[in-house]
Amino acid sequence: MPLTKINNRSLTGALTSTQVPDPAAGSVIQTVQDWQAAKTIATPGANGDAVSCPASVTITPSSASSKILIMFHGSWQYGNNNDVGFWLLRDGTPIGTSTGGASENNKAFAVSCQFVYNSYSPGAPISFNYLDSPSTTSAITYSVKGLGIQGTKSSANKSLPKGGATQNEEMSWGGTVNQTDSESSAGNMVMICQEIKG
Repeated sequence: MPLTKINNRSLTGALTSTQVPDPAAGSVIQTVQDWQAAKTIATPGANGDAVSCPASVTITPSSASSKILIMFHGSWQYGNNNDVGFWLLRDGTPIGTSTGGASENNKAFAVSCQFVYNSYSPGAPISFNYLDSPSTTSAITYSVKGLGIQGTKSSANKSLPKGGATQNEEMSWGGTVNQTDSESSAGNMVMICQEIKG
């Protein structure tokens, strides 16, 4: 006597590939997070590279039509009373940068007004969300860089995550720029990336 199937399913209850429901557009397919508490300090020179945040995420989209929702929060401090620019990068290339016309000032993803700095003041937070369309099924890495934006930049690097033509001071992720401050690690950084079905 043959086995009876119900709703085209075998008695084992296993689903075939054609029976698995396709997620609706806008559904979250996967979530990847990186959480870091390690303090990072660097002092770039004129036109120097911005300082990388310790938190970054590598994610492999399952479809080229998927979008990636990036959610970022970080604690930072800069050693001068100046605005700080933050760049969001995909595989090392800035995305979501502003267009500042003919100005040679930094074109950053986000800019935060610097608080009144002293060597023992706590770090300030930066948070943002961005929905990216990478159009790939290869592994991609999202990262964030930050640096003071005083001064002008050379026309060759004005849209890159670099400092101005004047000397830059310390940039810190995850704490103060004072190396001996007992609260210097009082800050965390987190990046969450979600693949969203297109």
